[in-house]
Amino acid sequence: MRWFISFRYFLSHKRQSLVCIAGVAISVTMFITMSAMMEGFKDKFIIETVESSGHITIHDEPRETRTKILERIYTDPNALLQVQNVRPRDNVKKIKNAAGLMAKLRHMRGIVAVAPEVEGDVIVTYATKTLSAAVLGVEPEQQILVTTIGQDMVEGDLSRLRTTADGVILGSGLADLLGAKLNDEISLSSNTGGHTISRVVGIFSTGVTPVDYSRAYMLINSAQTLLDKKNIINDIVIRTDDYTKAEGYAAQIESIAGYKTESWQESNANFLKIFVIQTIMTYIITGALLVVAAFGVLNILIMAVLERVNDIAILKSFGLSRGDITLIYVIQGLLIGLIGTVLGEICGRVGVSALRRLPIKVEGLIKTEGILMSDSRSLYLWAFVTSMVIVLLAAVYPARRAAKYDPVEVIRGAH
Repeated sequence: MRWFISFRYFLSHKRQSLVCIAGVAISVTMFITMSAMMEGFKDKFIIETVESSGHITIHDEPRETRTKILERIYTDPNALLQVQNVRPRDNVKKIKNAAGLMAKLRHMRGIVAVAPEVEGDVIVTYATKTLSAAVLGVEPEQQILVTTIGQDMVEGDLSRLRTTADGVILGSGLADLLGAKLNDEISLSSNTGGHTISRVVGIFSTGVTPVDYSRAYMLINSAQTLLDKKNIINDIVIRTDDYTKAEGYAAQIESIAGYKTESWQESNANFLKIFVIQTIMTYIITGALLVVAAFGVLNILIMAVLERVNDIAILKSFGLSRGDITLIYVIQGLLIGLIGTVLGEICGRVGVSALRRLPIKVEGLIKTEGILMSDSRSLYLWAFVTSMVIVLLAAVYPARRAAKYDPVEVIRGAH
């Protein structure tokens, strides 16, 4: 009975109901497409960054700690302390007993692979072009186990580092800026006085712009000689069985190693904060659209209540309770919300598929040949739940208002 009456009332305002349905559908469509775009971009950045640089990195330095004695004296967290006439110690930074530490890490639960690295800054010169870059000295066979560098090669091969003296692999962006091609010879110079002429044996592209435009790989022995870090290991790169658990593993490893150990989340904290802000802004905008659509539902139901005051009185005189009247108008709102949300989900799905196919070249933090769109089911679930909750909340006020009418007063006022 209540469903029948609600459906009749719904059909009696076809034009207004269609406008409300369209408002809800458009809002849900925008919610899905904008959220899918933001999530797709974030997921691509995280995956490419994690896979190209490893899940966890052990550095050749202790983690900075606060000094309790100084904190008691200088309570201002922004206070600057300057120590004058102190000569820094001339200590060589390295991971002590790196081989023993890596052997221990390989036996830890959750650790899939471990690889050593030596890192340093160099000046790269090719013809008249001179650029700065970060050189990573690696063991090719171990590096392909902790990163996707082997899969990211667009020219040449990682194994050529073993067969070419002082061979170097350049990021695609770095190679483009230099104008260097495969098998060209480039000059590498370090700030310690090291210098070598290297042959380009490969070019890689991770899709992460900061990596592709600044990184180069060499065989670890060649890099150690160039950087004047003979037999020194700067970093140990680790791959885990689940990159989402990297923070927990990093804390555990740091307690064992005694060196600063960063998860990919910590290393990319600034970028992740940007994604959080983007997500918040997306939800604010799409949420505002849903609220506007909800006001349309509210307006339609209020008009329906005002136009059917006498009908409400008659229904109550036939024995319908306040709860029954409330439910009749809530069901009306539910019908509008349900139809609008389902249409919005369908349009959102179509929109995501259409945007994914657009041949738009994107190059920012990451480089892609099209718009990145997430296809996570959670986006559609969140859109459905949020839309239905907001629409039902909008239906509550007019429904409760309708239920408050006294049939005696209404009939008396009609005469």
